[in-house]
Order: sequence, then structure tokens, then C-alpha cells
Amino acid sequence: MFVIGTAGHVDHGKSTLIEALTGIDPDRLAEEKAREMTIDLGFAWITLGDGEEVGIVDVPGHRDFIENMLAGVGGVDLALFVVAADEGVMPQTQEHLAILDLLEVGGGVVALTKVDMVDDPDWLELVTLDLGETLAGTVLADAPIVPVSAKTGQGLDALKAVLWERLQAAPPRPDNGRPRLPIDRVFSLSGFGTVVTGTLSDGRFRLGDAVEIQPSGLNGRIRGLQTHKTKRETAFPGSRVAVNLTGVDKKDVKRGDVIAAPGVVSSTILLDAAYRHLPDSPPLKHNTEVKLFVGAAEVVARARVLGTPQIEPGQDGWLQLALSEPVAVLRGDRFILRRPSPGATLGGGHILDPHPGRRHRRFRKDVLERLQTLSQGTPGELLLQKLARLEPISQAALLKQAGMDGGAAAAALQELEAAGQLIRLGQQLLSRAGWQRRLNQIADLLAAYHREFPLRLGMPREELRSRLQLKAAVFNPLLEQAAADNLLVEAGTLVKSPQHEIQFSPAQQTAVDALLRRMKAAGVNSPSVKECKAAVGEAVYGGLVDLGALRPLNNEVVYAAAEYEQITGQIKRYLAQNGTINAAQTRDLLQTSRKYAIGLLEHLDHIKLTRRVGDNRELMQ
Repeated sequence: MFVIGTAGHVDHGKSTLIEALTGIDPDRLAEEKAREMTIDLGFAWITLGDGEEVGIVDVPGHRDFIENMLAGVGGVDLALFVVAADEGVMPQTQEHLAILDLLEVGGGVVALTKVDMVDDPDWLELVTLDLGETLAGTVLADAPIVPVSAKTGQGLDALKAVLWERLQAAPPRPDNGRPRLPIDRVFSLSGFGTVVTGTLSDGRFRLGDAVEIQPSGLNGRIRGLQTHKTKRETAFPGSRVAVNLTGVDKKDVKRGDVIAAPGVVSSTILLDAAYRHLPDSPPLKHNTEVKLFVGAAEVVARARVLGTPQIEPGQDGWLQLALSEPVAVLRGDRFILRRPSPGATLGGGHILDPHPGRRHRRFRKDVLERLQTLSQGTPGELLLQKLARLEPISQAALLKQAGMDGGAAAAALQELEAAGQLIRLGQQLLSRAGWQRRLNQIADLLAAYHREFPLRLGMPREELRSRLQLKAAVFNPLLEQAAADNLLVEAGTLVKSPQHEIQFSPAQQTAVDALLRRMKAAGVNSPSVKECKAAVGEAVYGGLVDLGALRPLNNEVVYAAAEYEQITGQIKRYLAQNGTINAAQTRDLLQTSRKYAIGLLEHLDHIKLTRRVGDNRELMQ
């Protein structure tokens, strides 16, 4: 799943372009329509490539609403950077570009809009050259520039093709089994209750999942999921999602909160961060009041400068941010700092430690050394990276591959296990992300199996293990957890999705009923396997066996469940009274042929009800 975010100066045609591309007007507020200007985040979606639905977040371009822009641009895979051909690069073009660069958005495409307004080709060439110089050295340095007109339709197909090409080259969103969704919109619907929207990262949400709202710590449950107004059983990483919550009132949730699986993220009011100051900003002095934008949250903070008196324009540095109210963030999350008044973007960076525990002394050597180490990766992160490439793997093999000393490695493993990021299965280790990835594989494999064989109750357990290419030591506990998470149901030797049920068509059910009547009338001399398959079809026959409605003894003999219980019951009663039975006695008891008698006795041996002693059978003790 992908999400595109717009960016660019006010009145350069972002919303008009989105409507031309998608048929959806992203401006949903009456004030926006009256003023013909985007004020808050708008949402749409577009079908690209071979039918892939891609979400779009449309942001306001006016400098007065840049804080709304920041609430929506952080979770996008690709920027659609909009510049009007009749105006070229403008102030908010520059600021939006700086924000995209600070957030390290994964590239983009430039739409040179309103080309129908430009008659002079020399002007168009001049604007294009200026734009190329502006983009140089930023995350959009290699972004293709596509001339378009929302009014005439010129270039729209080319723009769609380039967007899809760039998205296909983007790395997939990681599924780390730790789902979280920064909330960018909250509303309620009559009969449904609270609904929140955002872009899902780090994992999947499923119907019925328990969730936490942070930083408040409220608990709720997922009642419904939608992506692009389509109901979903599962929401995937990178998708725009509307989540209908139970147990959470609308007044208790706001933009900037985070909905996550329990225990994934917690609140903090103190952050350690790596920071880059913009070249055209004044020096950042110690204890400056700033506005912090992270995820969809906005909070006033004090920027405590560490290791230097102040951070000069264009320089990198370390910050400890003391927040006026809590936010819910994780290590690695990117952020933007702005001056509160007059509003201006100062710089941005990424979080090194969301829970430093205490305020640092600004010039302590050990503090600065720790920040440097954190910026390069903790021992736990290095181990997780190695584990993700090699898992499942033994602890000894992992430590040897990682090349870490015993003490640091042992401490890192203990921390990872305590945080739930490492799972130990006997002698094998798995990362939480790898564990979750395999659970998702199981759900996907079962869904595909049910689509291919709708009249089979489930996939044979061993076939599933073979497709996953897992040893029993990993597969068995994985299956137990999948069953506990309601991702599957075990039915004997078969495994199925909880929602899957065998459903016969009216014609198939008529054939089944006729066969069961025929088998009841035949009693012990039941129709053969071949005859039963001919009567209902091989697929229906397999479904009846999976459901237990038919009980095959071998490749030739099969009974309906009721007749099977009756016939085997007769043999068991005979054995209880006489101690032993042979083929001839079975034939006479049931008044049948030797084929059925031998088939029944060999079947009872196979299921360990009887055992053979010479030519006789006796009950197993």
C-alpha cells in the first residue's frame, strides 16, 4: 500500500490537480469551498498501474496553515510537488521543499501545473531551469518534472505513469508487528461512534484488535476498518485507514494522538534528538521556545542545545527537547521544529531516545558520546538487523555472525527479549517482526488456499509447514500463537481461516442429499469411493470428507458418518462380548462381502482401535 502527499505554494493548483486525477474533491470544508483555498488536510485516492489503489493526502499551501500541512506530510511514500508554470518557485515552494528534505521523504515527482496559462516557451524553460536549481541537493533532486494542466487534461496520463513508476521503486513499508497510526482526523458517525483516520505504519490492524490511544493511555477495540471507503478485515502498513473504535469517546481523542497495539508506544515529555538547522535560519540558542511537529502531533517545547553554546545556520547538533505536554513517539521518528511567532521552519531531525529519563548537563562528555553512539545504532539494533537477515537462528550462531563481545551482546539480547522484540523458541531466535511476518504469511497462504479450493475445509497442516519452509520447533509454537490470535482454526490435521466455511450450491446440496440417502439405504454395502465421486463431483466429495460427513476407510470403501458409527459400533460390541473377531466372522456379522469386512478391520487397526493377532483382531487395551 502507498500514500502520496502533495506539497507546494498556495494557489498553485494542488487540490484542482488531485480532483482532475481522481475525480475526488479533497477540499471537504465549506470554508475551503467558499474561499477556494485548502485550509486543512484533504484525502483522495487514485488507481495506478494494474489496479493498485494509492492514497493521497492533500495539504494546504498557505503559510498560515503550514502547521496543518505538517500533520499530514510525515507518513507519505512519495511527494507530489506542485509548482505553477505561470509563477514558478515561490516562498512556500521553498519552505515545503525544506520540510520534505528534513523529513527525508522518499523522493517525489514535480507537477508543473497550469501550463495552459503559459504561451511563451522561453518562460516555461526558464521556470523549469529555476526549479531544477531549487531542487538540487534535496530529496527531490532527481524528481522528474511533468508539465500538466488540470483544466485541459494535458500531461495527466504521463503524470500517473511517472507516479506509479516511482512508487514501484519505493521500498515496501516494514511490517514489524508493532502497528501504530498517528491520528490526523477524528469524527463520529451516528450508529457507529468514534472514527479516527491516519496512515498505518509498522504493522497490521485487524477487526477486533485491542488498541491503546496514546499519550492518554485509553483502551479500546477496533470495531471497523476502511481503506478508501472500502470495508477491510485487515489494514496493511502504508495504507490510509479509517478506524471505527469502541470504548473510546470522540471528546477523548484528538489529532496528534496515536492509536497502537497495546505496549507498542508510550508517552514522553523529554526527547533526545539529532538535529539539522536550516541554512537560512538564525542561530538556535539554548532553551529557545519552539513548536515540535512529530507524526500528526504539534506541541510547544524548549530546545536544550547540547555540546555547543548554540547551533549555527546549516549546522548539525544534539538537542534535548523538553515538551509542554506529552507525545507518543518511537526512536527514529522524524520531526520538524518551527518558530512559534512569527511562524517559520527552523530545522528538523530524528529522535534518538524517546525516554532519556532526566535532563542532561549540556556539556558532559559521556552524554555527548552516548548521543553519538545512539546516532550510529544501539547494540540491540545491530543484533536485530543481523537477526532479521538470518532468522530463525541459534543464539550462539547469531552472536558469532554479529561479531559482538559477550557482555554487550548478552545485555542487548536480554533487553530485546524484555521489550518483546526478540522471541525465543527453544534453541531458535526470531525477531518480533519476523514472527509477525510469518503469522501474516500463514493468513495469506490460507486465504489463497480457500480461494483455490473453496470446497475444502482447510489446508493440510504439513502442507502449510512445507510452504513456510519452517522446522517443527518454530512451526508448532507459531501455529499455536496464530490460533490464539484468531488467525486460524485447527480442524484435526487441517488448518483454516476462522471465517472460512464450506458452502455448497443448491445443485451440489441436492446431489449430496441424494447420495446420503443412497448410502443409508445401502447400509454396509455402501457405494464405492469412485461411485460417490461420480455422484457429487470430486471437489464436493473432498469437502464432505473434510466435514466428517463421509468416512473413507481406504481408496475403495467409504461410509456416511451415521452408517460408519453404526457399523463400527457393531464390531466393537462383538469384540467386547467375544474377545476376538476375524474376517469371516465380520462378513457374517454384517452380512456383507469380504471386501467390506477386510476394509473395516484394516481401518480399525489403522486408527488403533484394534490390533491384529494372527488372523484375528482384538481390542486395544
